[in-house]
Amino acid sequence: MLSHLIIRNFAIIDELEIPFHPGFTALTGETGAGKSIIVDALNLLLGGRASTEVIRTDEDEAIVEGVFEPEGAAGRRVEELLDTRGIDFDGQLIVRRIVARNGRNKVFINGSLTTVSNLAEATHNLVDISGQHEHYSLVRTDEHIELLDAFAAFDDELAEMSEAYTRVRRIQRELDQLRKDDRDRLNRIDFLRYQLQEIDDAELEPGEEERLRDEVERLKYAEKIRDAVYTASGHLHDHEASAVERIGEALGAMRQVAAHDEALELFATRLEKANALISDLARDIQDYAAGVESNPARLDDLIARQETIKKLRVKHGRSIDEILEQAEQMRTELHRLENAEEHGEQLQQQLSEARRDAWKIAHRISKKRRDAAATLQQRVEAELAQLNMEGARFSVAFAPEQLPDDSAPQPQQGPTLHRRGFDEVEFLISPNVGEKLHPLADIASGGELSRIMLAIKSILVDSDAVSTYVFDEIDAGIGGTTADTVGAKIEATASSHQVLCITHLASIASRSDHHYLVEKTETNGRTRSTIRPLEDDERVDAIAQMLGGERATAKTREAARELLQS
Repeated sequence: MLSHLIIRNFAIIDELEIPFHPGFTALTGETGAGKSIIVDALNLLLGGRASTEVIRTDEDEAIVEGVFEPEGAAGRRVEELLDTRGIDFDGQLIVRRIVARNGRNKVFINGSLTTVSNLAEATHNLVDISGQHEHYSLVRTDEHIELLDAFAAFDDELAEMSEAYTRVRRIQRELDQLRKDDRDRLNRIDFLRYQLQEIDDAELEPGEEERLRDEVERLKYAEKIRDAVYTASGHLHDHEASAVERIGEALGAMRQVAAHDEALELFATRLEKANALISDLARDIQDYAAGVESNPARLDDLIARQETIKKLRVKHGRSIDEILEQAEQMRTELHRLENAEEHGEQLQQQLSEARRDAWKIAHRISKKRRDAAATLQQRVEAELAQLNMEGARFSVAFAPEQLPDDSAPQPQQGPTLHRRGFDEVEFLISPNVGEKLHPLADIASGGELSRIMLAIKSILVDSDAVSTYVFDEIDAGIGGTTADTVGAKIEATASSHQVLCITHLASIASRSDHHYLVEKTETNGRTRSTIRPLEDDERVDAIAQMLGGERATAKTREAARELLQS
């Protein structure tokens, strides 16, 4: 619902702040007081066209702000949309629109600067305004099918249709991409073959880089390694006064006196073990030294191998594992491209099956939709008759005009599939007896449009996704019983939707839950429009004036009280 509206420097309004509530709100006041200007300002918050003509004289800019509180599916839709735009949403949609005389207009949603198109998308289906505005679903032909489907209430079938249509589109996109450019496909095949050949020729092995690095390091320093190893071996075993010789001398000394001290026998045993260990170590070092040799040719081969791997890493990955993984991906793509023709035939078969399935669902929906349209036509005409439009004819036009034959569907021909099937729907009206049916958008009378909207909304009251209705000019050309009927229908509609109604009729305003009076005053040579909520006694006076003119009498006040209490 719309919970707050602020208007500054808009037409004859210098500043208005209006809190709105659930239920039925009536806006009354003299002709020209600014009631419809409020609706025009609200239209801007819904993404309507902006013009510098709305800016108050001698001001640089007009500002309109509003707070919407979408709930349920509408709230989830807004939250998802704003999330994709990087805009926070905490249950409130706070819109601010600035129309500047210099043309630098701005739009803000929840404090974030955005575009008019984003605004229109975010507020779509939050408010339905009657009269000649863009945000009036009856004059937007593309929304007629949504209204009809809401009346028919076959959500499950529509969900099934949407899923089938999505599958058709997905397969079609894949097929189009496959056939987009055969030359590109052949070039890609050549490129992949060359890349894979380069990788395959390298015969890479996992862990090879580490092994290469170790061997190259040994070969680079082979002479230093061999010299160091021979030096170590000499100190341990071969040289005079080597470790083995010295330990042997120490062992001999111990043996000479071990018979006189048992503790020395233990030391002698340990020295024997140390002597054997060092002797073994010395032999192992000598054996290793014998295997260390300088091999420049081998070193060159290994370095060349490292360079080969380095080049492949630059092209395909940071390691051999990544290169091999990339190769597998290229092999999969190559297989797909080399078998593209066969894959294309498979996709074409899948597409035909998907279209056939979608067509059957669309055909079933179209039949139900046409049955529902016949019922809707009867009910709307009955509602219009109660709203002083007796004799008006309402019709739902379909394209294709006749339900296609489903015995052997050819989805490639005939109607085009979309998410709701293949029907195109438009509401037609003949307001007066003898006139031809023509599109609702061609109706010039705002009063007639408002009453048609009321008729349809009364029927869709339990299924319409729009939460706020705005009726402007709905009382044009009516009175008496018809006006009372209009008021009763608005009151009933307001039990489940927020309704704002601009009216001059007491029989309508008296049924409202909330009543605002719009007044025009003149101060210091400037005309300004103001608005204020009416308390109980003030409502009596306002209704009495609507009944009897500017000079309310005791009788009109009594009549006003009876209307308010009825």
